[in-house]
Amino acid sequence: RAEGLTMDYGKTIALNGVDLHVPRGVYGLLGPNGAGKSTLNRIFTGLLKPTSGTARVAGFDCVSEIDEVRKRIAIIPQEFKLYPNLTPYEFLEYMLILSGRDLDGKRIMAQLEQVNLLAHARQRIGSFSGGMKQRVAIAQALIHDPVVIFADEPTAGLDPEERMRFRNIFSEIGLEKTVLLSTHITEDISAATNMVYVLNRGN
Repeated sequence: RAEGLTMDYGKTIALNGVDLHVPRGVYGLLGPNGAGKSTLNRIFTGLLKPTSGTARVAGFDCVSEIDEVRKRIAIIPQEFKLYPNLTPYEFLEYMLILSGRDLDGKRIMAQLEQVNLLAHARQRIGSFSGGMKQRVAIAQALIHDPVVIFADEPTAGLDPEERMRFRNIFSEIGLEKTVLLSTHITEDISAATNMVYVLNRGN
């Protein structure tokens, strides 16, 4: 939830008093490049402090309670870094360790099955296509069971088949969680959800 959220960089006002409420489900955040989508996501995830207004995720303030927010969110960025010498299984083990959770082989395999990588669980990530790497990124975002997921242009650069696969995954995730899908691709929004916010020049 955002209330009166403003981000003023001096010469540029990236967000201009934005009010936003995103309940459970998949919600699209649609707007051209430079509209303020990434700024909004950075505030929600604690990477930026707003000039004014408030932002809350899962009931927690994104400035004063950011540690509680971060326990409950996942980020699927447009650009991401993976470890090419690890397998998806090893990578998800590592992500569980970083999140402070117990290692759980069944959980890892179930997560890989959800993103259709079960057959590739023991292959090196460095040998994967771009779409397969993006599926690993989704799996690592979900492995600690977040409440809210922020996806920033997640289908950029993917072929039509992979993009369709991602839309189906997000639709499935949205049955239990909140997903804010930021994109300038209207087809992604219309295929994954019928709920959309339009952001243009910070409004």
